[in-house]
Amino acid sequence: MKTFNCCPACGSSDIVFEDDKRFNCRECGFIYFHNVAAAVGAILEYDGKLVLIKRAKEPGKGKLDLPGGFVDPKESAEEALIREIKEELNINLNGPKYLGSYPNIYQYEGVIYYTCDLFFYCKIDVLPVDFSKTEIEDLVLLDPLEIPEDKIAFESVKAGLGIFKSSGFSI
Repeated sequence: MKTFNCCPACGSSDIVFEDDKRFNCRECGFIYFHNVAAAVGAILEYDGKLVLIKRAKEPGKGKLDLPGGFVDPKESAEEALIREIKEELNINLNGPKYLGSYPNIYQYEGVIYYTCDLFFYCKIDVLPVDFSKTEIEDLVLLDPLEIPEDKIAFESVKAGLGIFKSSGFSI
C-alpha cells in the first residue's frame, strides 16, 4: 500500500501505519486516522430485471457492478445515491429503499480504502440510455437469479445482491 512518506505536521520521515486505520508520527505524535469511507450502490429493477453496469475503469474494469459511488462530505447516503445515479445514468430516483450495508476493500492506485457500502433498491420506469461512458462501459440487464457471481467486481456487491434476494422484494 502507498503510504505517507513524511508527517504532514512536522515533515519527519518517521511515520508508521498502524492497525489498518491510522498514520502515527513517532517524531511529533501527529496522528492521521484513515477512516472507513461510505459508498452507496443502487439495485435498480427495470421490467423484471436488475440493471448492472460493466465497469469502464479500475478497480474491476470489465466486471459487473451496481451503479453508485462514494458519499461526499456533508451528504447523506440517500443524497449520494440520488446524485450518483443522476451523474452516472442520467435518471432521477424516486423513493429508494434501504436494504443494508456490507464492508468492502477498494484498492485504487495502490491505496487501500476500507469502505462501508450501503445498498438501496428502487424500481425504475425508464431504461437509462444516456449513461456516463467515462465510468460505465455498458449496461447489463439480468434476472437476479442469473447474475454470475464470478463476474462481479466487489465482494460487497455480491453481499448486497444477497441482501436483496433474501429481503422479500419480488420482481
